[in-house]
Amino acid sequence: MRRIRFVPIAVLLLGFLGAFVRHVELKTAFDLSGLPRRGAAASVALILLTVLAAAIALALCLAARRYEAEGIYKRAFPIDGYGLFAVKALTGIAVTVCAPLLFLRPGTELMGLEGGARWPFVILMALAGFGMTVMAYAAYTRKNTAYLRPGSVMPALLCCYWMVACYRENAGNPILMEYGCRCLAMAAGSVSAFSRAGYAFGRRNLPGTLFLSAASVFLLPVAAADPGPLALRAPMVLYAVYIALDLVSLLSAAKPKEAENKA
Repeated sequence: MRRIRFVPIAVLLLGFLGAFVRHVELKTAFDLSGLPRRGAAASVALILLTVLAAAIALALCLAARRYEAEGIYKRAFPIDGYGLFAVKALTGIAVTVCAPLLFLRPGTELMGLEGGARWPFVILMALAGFGMTVMAYAAYTRKNTAYLRPGSVMPALLCCYWMVACYRENAGNPILMEYGCRCLAMAAGSVSAFSRAGYAFGRRNLPGTLFLSAASVFLLPVAAADPGPLALRAPMVLYAVYIALDLVSLLSAAKPKEAENKA
């Protein structure tokens, strides 16, 4: 699948475009009472971009049915160059650094993470960044470390906790569009993380991993366009970049099922 290995980068760029459209939507698609305006151009454009991203994710999923990935994480997501390893490792480190920065603005609205909900989230974010760095190290050195398995599930736990906290905070909000993008992005991010973490446990599902991860790559930047402190929105974009690079490695290493059976 090397010919389409850069498709995830195209989905990431589509996500950045969706983030811009989402920013415009928040400024123009709601009236003074907060209700959405019917037929707003920005909302229609965002829907079309979402459909396009879903179509690309589905196409990757269907194309992957004739291929198979390695059942070991270090072989399924190989990193051949130091530059790619540096980018992925620094991405994980940056997510970890963002965690303590959330305490510098105690009175700021944190997208459903106010009060006591902030402490577990900050800890999970730091652990998720550490896990991302560990996974990059394992893929680069082709060595399984003792921290690979627990580290691989930390991004999933972070997204799950964030989704639950966001929904609990906004459960009585009749305007779903105000936080729907965030909940959808966290749901996709958590399932995608669990799917990719499966390779660290010897379980693989190439079509499902590609579909869920491609959806996350698009939705996370879109959710990052919602109002909030930079230390909270930046990890969404960083994680989307990390997933896109993961998919590039996964597509590069995937082999046709026929060739794998003959070997």
